[in-house]
Amino acid sequence: MSRMSNVKYNAKERIILNVGGIKYETFRSTLTAYPETMLGTMFEERNKSLLHPVNGNEYYIDRNGRLFYCILQFYRNGRIPSADQVKCSIPITQEELDAELDYFMIPRPKRFLPKNCTNNNQIAKLSLRSRTIAAELDELVTSLKTAINRVIIYFQKRFIMSKGVGFNITLEISFYASDQIQPSITVLPTIIGKSPVPLIAEVVNKPAFGTRAYVLLNGFGDKIGEHLEESYPGLCWDLNWLEVCTDTGSVGSKYRVRIQICDDFEYEEIIKHSCLSSTSLKYIY
Repeated sequence: MSRMSNVKYNAKERIILNVGGIKYETFRSTLTAYPETMLGTMFEERNKSLLHPVNGNEYYIDRNGRLFYCILQFYRNGRIPSADQVKCSIPITQEELDAELDYFMIPRPKRFLPKNCTNNNQIAKLSLRSRTIAAELDELVTSLKTAINRVIIYFQKRFIMSKGVGFNITLEISFYASDQIQPSITVLPTIIGKSPVPLIAEVVNKPAFGTRAYVLLNGFGDKIGEHLEESYPGLCWDLNWLEVCTDTGSVGSKYRVRIQICDDFEYEEIIKHSCLSSTSLKYIY
């Protein structure tokens, strides 16, 4: 994943990320250098008006504050420390670290060579095929995560204003078997103002996504759903295959992805784990 160049905003703009009560300080440009990650998307220039910091430049993220050290290390030097390399008072497991990497959409190197395969030709052919499919699958999952993150950011103000209520968002995307039909997108609830659909269409309306996304959902749809449900607490994945009639009268097909994101607004918990609580941890890295 390459870094961006020619940013439009002040590269020295400092922000504070309050992650589970532990504070980290960094530059906005450090995060946006990796635009396909969750934080890279969140702090894009276009989304700046959708964010609602406290104390001018502080943002709360309800994740594991200790493990976020590893996430920030990736943004700063492009490398991910292993669980064994992280020095902290409470031991962490690689499984816990992997969960945070998935949530923040941090890319990781993958191993494709089977241990029990000894034929070099078989290894090369299998590796090439697996690598190609895995790369396409990663791109689709990354796009779905980007779409989810943009919807959440768009409704962030509504979420914060709904004290004690929480939020319930439904994102529906249909991927057609024909490359001639672009994915259709619906976001509920509808609210007064600008629609988030264009922000999502930008990442899923890629020319190569037509049939390829359809085929990937056909083969890996359930696994994609399991991964997203693990990455986003409160997310519910629903995938359906449907027949459709085209404008020419022929019968085609599509996969309809319905993603429901539900979460309670834990007002007191947020206070407890933020700077507003005298018992919260306040470390600056």
